[in-house]
Amino acid sequence: MCRMLGVWSPQPFPLRRWLLEASPGLLGLSLRGQRAPHRDGLGYAFRDPQGRWHLFRFGPKALAQEGIPGPVNAPATLLLAHARKSSPEYQGLRGAAHAHPFFYDGVFLCHNGTVRDVDRLGAGWGSDSRRVLLWLARRWRPRTPERLGACLAELLRTLQDWSALNLLLSEGEDLYALCAYTRDPDYFTLWVHEGPDCVAVASEPADAARPWRPLGNRTLLRVSAAGRCEVQPLP
Repeated sequence: MCRMLGVWSPQPFPLRRWLLEASPGLLGLSLRGQRAPHRDGLGYAFRDPQGRWHLFRFGPKALAQEGIPGPVNAPATLLLAHARKSSPEYQGLRGAAHAHPFFYDGVFLCHNGTVRDVDRLGAGWGSDSRRVLLWLARRWRPRTPERLGACLAELLRTLQDWSALNLLLSEGEDLYALCAYTRDPDYFTLWVHEGPDCVAVASEPADAARPWRPLGNRTLLRVSAAGRCEVQPLP
């Protein structure tokens, strides 16, 4: 149970614009969003204007104050950010090592929801979110939108006991967002903003000054490296 934010932009933007300055921004969603607070971990990955990726993850104390640690003044063209609220099943897995985004084999992943039958994906350790990433990254070959859609459809067929598989993903070039939930449709949401300066996806509208639309259940959104938005329903 978490709050997520993804942003693509054709021009560099300061991280603090979306993490701190937008109303509510990620900080506001964490502290005052639905079912707040979300303080069990914080992380963000971003691509800088030179195309290099950076990943920062922090433990529960990161959101104890009205601020966000790390290089929040850095410029970025792609951002994935996550404020974690641990599910009861994973209360023992807290700290920076269990904060999102997770990274494996070139893929970044943020997750909102709980998977109770994650063992159906095979043996492994760590949280449900980490194990979903390992399963997905190993199957998503080649790294095409078509193959990702097929892998996510297989994931939804394989797992049977889950509240939501809301995901933000990137293979380093594109931004993907999956909205998929089985309960609590007012909480397990993803909202999309498409504007001339950016495309943003968030668990709740992350900037009250911008228009947002909800992403439908069992729907995959792709924001291409050129900023084109494509929506694909999943079975």
